[in-house]
Order: sequence, then structure tokens, then C-alpha cells
Amino acid sequence: MKTAVIIISTAAIMMSGSHVMAQSAEEAATACNEAARLIGEDDLVGALDEAKWCVESLQQLRQQATLTVFPDAVDGFEGGEIDNQSAMGMTIIERRYSKDGQDIGVSLTTGMAGGGLAALAQLGMGMGAGSGKKIRVQKRTVLDMSEPGGEAQYMVQLKSGGMLNITSSDLDAEALLPFVKAFPIAELDDALEP
Repeated sequence: MKTAVIIISTAAIMMSGSHVMAQSAEEAATACNEAARLIGEDDLVGALDEAKWCVESLQQLRQQATLTVFPDAVDGFEGGEIDNQSAMGMTIIERRYSKDGQDIGVSLTTGMAGGGLAALAQLGMGMGAGSGKKIRVQKRTVLDMSEPGGEAQYMVQLKSGGMLNITSSDLDAEALLPFVKAFPIAELDDALEP
């Protein structure tokens, strides 16, 4: 019966889309301990099921910690709702910040796609996309992918392997840069470290 409840709960969490319910640390510890106990009883099928739940619970706790690093306000811009989507080993977290009719979009991509985006950004810069300017912010490499007269866009290569993208069609690259510098990039990156 417990396994059925876990499977139903897991399905409900997966179907919730942008609002993933995180398990408490106590529930994660209970699932991990239960997996270890079942191994001792030679119930490998039950242990594997509990171990999967243990890993999923820990991933949800980590994701919740990441969400708390997206501040409610940055450089005078107020944050809107956080959109959180996970699928096939990839997570995308997005939040829009607004001030005086100007919007800034922040998106974090982790998992397999994060490193791929960084490689594509580097390739694009080598081919002339964006201004080609690299800067350092909070000890991270930031690529200015802005087009003159177009959308301002900064891509931050995170040490954890993820990619943070900060964009605005309302601000030019120079006006967006103070927001980029004020965003807690290092804190977010540290929260993602394995």
C-alpha cells in the first residue's frame, strides 16, 4: 500500500508542472533509511523502489533550495511568479522582473541542456553573434549576446554546469548590466553544486 501511495504521489508531483512539491528533508531521510533496511532484508525490489523515491526526494529538496535563491527583488526590479519545469534530466526555472514598465527575464537551465547552451553560446560568439564581449561577474564568465538595436542578452556560464540567461527587450545591454551584476549568481551557482 505504501508503494502505491508513493507512486501516486510521484505522478501527482510530475503532473503539477511548474509547481513541484518538494519533500521535507525528514521524508527524504526516511525513504533513504527504508531503502537501506530493505537491502538488509534482501528485498532488492522494494529497496530499489525506496531508493528511487529517496533520490527523487533529494532532487526536489535541491530544486527547492535553488528556487529560494531567485530573489523577490533585484536592483529595484520586483520578481513575478517562478515558473519551474523539469523533464528528461533537464530543469528550466524562469522568473520575470519588472520596474516602471520595463521587464527583465531570468532563466536557469540545468541538467544536460545547461552545458550544451554554454557551448552553443561560445560557438555563436565565434561566428559573430552578439557583441562578442566577455566579462567577469562574481567570478563567473558572462557572455554579452546582445544585438545592437535588439534584445539585450547576457548568458552566464555557471561552474555547476548550468546556464543562466538574463534578457530584456526593454533595456539595452548597458542598462541591463547593473541587474546582471546585482543578481546573486554565485549564490545560485553554489546552490547547484553537486
